Amino acid sequence: MMKFKSPPVNSLSLEFLTEFSISLEKLENDRACRGVIITSALPKIFSSGLDITEMCGVEHSSECWRAVQELWLRLYGSNLVTVAAVNGSSPAGGCLVALSCDYRIMADNPKFSIGLNEAQLGIVAPFWFKDTFVNVVGHRIAERSLQLGSLHPAPEAHRLGLVDELVPEEKLMEKAAAVMAQWLALPDHARQLTKTMMRKAVLDRLVAHREEDIKNFITFVSKESIQKSLRMYMEMLKKKKS
Repeated sequence: MMKFKSPPVNSLSLEFLTEFSISLEKLENDRACRGVIITSALPKIFSSGLDITEMCGVEHSSECWRAVQELWLRLYGSNLVTVAAVNGSSPAGGCLVALSCDYRIMADNPKFSIGLNEAQLGIVAPFWFKDTFVNVVGHRIAERSLQLGSLHPAPEAHRLGLVDELVPEEKLMEKAAAVMAQWLALPDHARQLTKTMMRKAVLDRLVAHREEDIKNFITFVSKESIQKSLRMYMEMLKKKKS
């Protein structure tokens, strides 16, 4: 099991992303490990997504974005069985982490929400976020959700297919373990080849356009209008905390 623990909201900082990728690589290389349950050690939040403070000002943006790419390539293409036990809200990059897993179970709490809400910040979700989302919920739901930057409460997320199951919060880990056992009952080789067949085209697309994607992100996030939007969002978060 891998538990996110980066208070207060498990933001995907460069340090967090790097540690996540290294931990996943270690599990991949451990022959005794066939699957991993990904969850949060913090109450009410799975992951809040990219660390906005690292996007305000573009000094670290390139390195940070490359780390986001690296994490997605490793998680989406993992040979392990990956089960997301979503025990709190999961916007933006947090949603991407859950989408990248093989199976998503969410705590049945209408106060918890999940979605790619980048549009609310004036940010365009990159093509590989979009591709991952479309592969889970279908084109029409993804198009509408991405344009509106929707955050879907847990019951709606389940209805849309964004998460596979809803269970009471206290049963979440028990259910995740049961799902993992079900997936591990199959021969690894056939499952892994099938997963590769289903996901390879999407993974290859980012690999082929990785530098271009970083350049596009830096150009976009460097715009004064976007920086202003991010600063306003950070001020709003500070007011919420105070």
